[in-house]
Amino acid sequence: MTPQVQSWALDRSYGTDMPEAMRAFSGSSSAQLELSLGGTGGTTASALYGPWAPRTTGDVVRPRQSVTHAWGIGGSTIPAFRGTVRSRSAQSGTDTVKITALDGAERLRMAAELPRPAGGLNSATPYGPATNWVASPSWCVDHLLRRAGIHTAPPPRDGCILYASMHGGAAANIGYLKSLSGDWSRWVTTNAPHEIAVQGSTSGTYAVYDPMVRAVTRSDVPGLFYEAWVNDTGTGTRTLECSLEWVDDSMKTMHTGFVLDLAAGSITVATGRDPDPTKNAGLVWQEPDIPKQRGTWHVSLWLTFEGNGVPVYRPVVTAPSGSTYFHDWLPGKGTAVPASSLFAVRVGIRGLRAEAVQVSQLSAQPTGAALTQKGMWEKAADLDAPDIPLRVIPAVSGSAWDVITKIARATFSTAEFGADGIFRWRSRRRWANTPDSAHATVTAERELAALTVTEEIDACRNYCSVKWADWSQLKTTRSNDKVATNTIKIAPRSGQALVWTVGPEEFDVPPPVTYSEVLPDTIRFTLADKDNAPFAAGVVEVRTFREGGRLVLDMRNKGTAPVWLRAITTGLSLFITGPGLDSGEAPAERQAVAEDSSSQQSYGVQQYEHDPDGWIQDNRSAQAVADSLRDAGAYPVPLLSDVEILADPRIELGDVVRVRDSTGAALDTLAWVIGIRTSADSSGAVKQILTLRGTSYNGAPRDEGLHPDPPVDPNAKDP
Repeated sequence: MTPQVQSWALDRSYGTDMPEAMRAFSGSSSAQLELSLGGTGGTTASALYGPWAPRTTGDVVRPRQSVTHAWGIGGSTIPAFRGTVRSRSAQSGTDTVKITALDGAERLRMAAELPRPAGGLNSATPYGPATNWVASPSWCVDHLLRRAGIHTAPPPRDGCILYASMHGGAAANIGYLKSLSGDWSRWVTTNAPHEIAVQGSTSGTYAVYDPMVRAVTRSDVPGLFYEAWVNDTGTGTRTLECSLEWVDDSMKTMHTGFVLDLAAGSITVATGRDPDPTKNAGLVWQEPDIPKQRGTWHVSLWLTFEGNGVPVYRPVVTAPSGSTYFHDWLPGKGTAVPASSLFAVRVGIRGLRAEAVQVSQLSAQPTGAALTQKGMWEKAADLDAPDIPLRVIPAVSGSAWDVITKIARATFSTAEFGADGIFRWRSRRRWANTPDSAHATVTAERELAALTVTEEIDACRNYCSVKWADWSQLKTTRSNDKVATNTIKIAPRSGQALVWTVGPEEFDVPPPVTYSEVLPDTIRFTLADKDNAPFAAGVVEVRTFREGGRLVLDMRNKGTAPVWLRAITTGLSLFITGPGLDSGEAPAERQAVAEDSSSQQSYGVQQYEHDPDGWIQDNRSAQAVADSLRDAGAYPVPLLSDVEILADPRIELGDVVRVRDSTGAALDTLAWVIGIRTSADSSGAVKQILTLRGTSYNGAPRDEGLHPDPPVDPNAKDP
């Protein structure tokens, strides 16, 4: 407190749409700080900090200005809030300006955008518990955070054309998932390179992606930088396979790939027709020191093309020790790659934990700190391991924070920014087990000033049902055609774009492939504006992306002469068939149920129906959520409200406290902190009020000697 800081109040609580006293609660927490400021030096607060105040003084509290807050006792302080100003209010005739600030949730007010890959419905993708993991709620939250600059792993580089975080799903954050195979159900946080990694099976875990940009094989364009983070703590097979697939004007493919074998200490680069790099002619290097280390590795490959189409490789591997293993420029062996465009990116993981796979177009190979992006980003979020697979990412609307809140409520998770500004996502498992220890103890003898304990029938839910969307019988078809008959000239080193309107429910549309004929999912360019003009192969880069409800097709001429988007004679110059479902098709609605017959005998049947709105897509997950609800609500857990205690800056949202009251409620119990309001006034006194939920109930009712009255008075007359 200072003469200018007249008072402050800080509120933190979890929002939920469940009965308040149920133990398994969910939702998001957005902390709010309120400050009352006074003037100084004979100038009022309104004149200094009001909306019409001079910018030299008023800008310090303008909306979106940064705010940090700390408080404590005994001469020491603890950080309590980090956020931005939401509003300011100056009351005329008084010396007070009121400031309201919100935490990091304010950074997530942009429109929510999530990819809609159809890879989980691709006929090449088998359906089953091991291959449902196109994404997960954790993956979606991580993606929304990354768009706001809140990162959990090295972020996409400028020029990135494919980025797959692997944070609970195979979907691409940049680019498009085509198909996946192998076991994608094993996700780990322990020994992950940064946050959450997919654990590759010994038989191989594979994914195929369409890049956002179909790069071309020219010697005068930026090179491609392929990289991934892996962890090899363990024994046995430990390999990472990566391959770039190129397609020429006759639809023949060539592959430029590499394999890192950490167990053998070998690096292989190869060019050929087979997608498996080990089956193509190539070069192999042995590094005897590689098998001697375990831990997190950064694996990268710098790829360029000579004028004759021969690929030139430079692999660089950074070991856990920080040592770097690299090789000088080496031309790839085998057949040269003809003029082509990038068709697909293939990833194969065996026995490794992999994360943050990306391909970028760069003017030069990164070196030094830029190689691993060391010191160029900061980790600002912490996520629990995923436990709910998504085969299809639901369509979303509203702000990113709105969607994160919705996902939290649908999956019974919590989302919050801590006092340090770190975002934390916790799954329902956080509340699954009754704790046996506390972070702090409050007693009536010292800390406890007031307490209200409430038990209500609405907190009892002993028949819990959870809906889930069953996509198992659906496969995508080719529909939602986007076509053009335009003849468009594209000047050298410049671009043109075409735009279509798309709805949020439509699946993502990868860029078409350049081809000499116009077939589904192809586009045609010529070297002259006339019939039968030579076809332009490996000249135009094509990309697609969504922007504000529009699908944008961007075409970039990388050559030194003009080209034309042009049909052969008459007809189409491009034909895009976006993935979709047949008319009227939709996932089947299923239901999982959990109930407690003992509770029903005491409290009657108390139903709770949960509709996660498409965020649960398999019976195992739905049943697990239903069981969690039943376990939480089988008996009404008391709610402890208006718990006024001696202020303690160490107590945080989600902590467990022990409440001992021998004077009034006569209880000794553990409870979760689900709400904290802390305030101070001009006297300097700090007041703290907690809202708590009991971690358990006071046993099942016995009703000894009690005989319930019948619902109808036996002496009542017939109506």
